[in-house]
Amino acid sequence: MSFPHVGLWTGGAAQSFWTGAGALWIFSAAVSAMSPPAANSVGFYAWLYRFTHLLAANLDRALGPVSGQPHTDFSNKEKA
Repeated sequence: MSFPHVGLWTGGAAQSFWTGAGALWIFSAAVSAMSPPAANSVGFYAWLYRFTHLLAANLDRALGPVSGQPHTDFSNKEKA
């Protein structure tokens, strides 16, 4: 499988990146599709629901943009 925008990467690095990105996307979709447990539920599903949402939130936090970085303004407005 070849992608033109990753031409500088070796085949193994590009494949690893896309495999990881695909796995993260599938995991995120699976977690989002989980229905919330019942209000009085205390079993394994309630734990699994909380654990997977915690894991997904931490992955999003770890892979998201770095906070504290200056915001780049992409508007076309001229500054006065």
